[in-house]
Amino acid sequence: MTDKNLWIKEEGDLIRVGLSEQAQDDLGKISFASFPKVGTIVELGDEVVELEAEKAVVEYESPVSGTVVEVNEAAQNQPSLLDEAKAWLFVVKP
Repeated sequence: MTDKNLWIKEEGDLIRVGLSEQAQDDLGKISFASFPKVGTIVELGDEVVELEAEKAVVEYESPVSGTVVEVNEAAQNQPSLLDEAKAWLFVVKP
């Protein structure tokens, strides 16, 4: 866990970034998600994800530096998937 809002999980040479239960509770039902494009180079602390929900609109900073190699396209098309446990946002190659 990087902070109370995001978690990271190492998967070989990749790092998956997800939304914590605390963040889900703070946001309520998520209605919109904007992720970085695949191929985007992100630095630690860059604002990379914007979520709109019933309780707040929030931009989250990247907990890692690297190149985005995958985003949760299903959640981008259906943001309610981010209300589920262990919801992930994007994958970075450091």
